[in-house]
Amino acid sequence: MEREEMETFKRFGGLVVLGLGCSVASGNVIYDEMVDGDLSGDRFNPTSVGLQSGVNGVRMQVVSSDQPGGDRDYFTFSVGAGQFVDAIVIAESSIASGFDSAGFVGLAFDSVFDFDPDMFTGPGLVGFVITDPGVVGTDQLGTLSAGQMMLGEGDYTFWVQQTGQDLTTIQLDINLVPAPGSFAMLGIAGLVGVRRRR
Repeated sequence: MEREEMETFKRFGGLVVLGLGCSVASGNVIYDEMVDGDLSGDRFNPTSVGLQSGVNGVRMQVVSSDQPGGDRDYFTFSVGAGQFVDAIVIAESSIASGFDSAGFVGLAFDSVFDFDPDMFTGPGLVGFVITDPGVVGTDQLGTLSAGQMMLGEGDYTFWVQQTGQDLTTIQLDINLVPAPGSFAMLGIAGLVGVRRRR
C-alpha cells in the first residue's frame, strides 16, 4: 500500500471509529402524538413505527394509565438485517404543571406486549425505566434490554405509561446504525475507490 493510500485509510478508519464512539445527538422526531395522532393503547396491536438511519424520536403523552379511560401507549419497530440499535435515550419526561413527571417505559423483544400491565405479570417485559429527571438525557438501552448493548435484527415493542394524574410528555430517541461489519465494508469500498482513481 502506498503512502498516500495509507494516509487515506488512516483518515477514513478514524472517521469510522469516531462514528462508532460518538454520543447520540438530538435527532429527527419520526412520530409525535401531538401531530400524528394517538399511539395505540392495545398491547396486542401496537402502532408500527418505521425507523430510519440515525436518531429516531418518538414523542408521546400519557396520563392516568391505571384508570378507566386512562392513556397507555404501545408502539413497535423492526430492526432489519445489517442494522442495529446502539442507544435508546430518554430525551424528555416533562409536565406542563403539577409535580409528577416520572413515567414508565418498558421494552419487549416481540411485535406485541404479552405482559399484563394491570396484573403486572406475564412474559414479555425484558426491562423498564422510571423516567424521573435523573435519567432524562441518558442512554437507557442496557437497562431496558437486560444488559444488552445493542439490539439486532428483529421486532421490538415499547410500553409507555404514567399512572399519575399529570399529563406527561415522554420522548424516546432510538439510534439506528449499520452493523459493525457494514462499516468495515464501507472502508474497503473507500480504499477501492482511491485505488481506481489513481
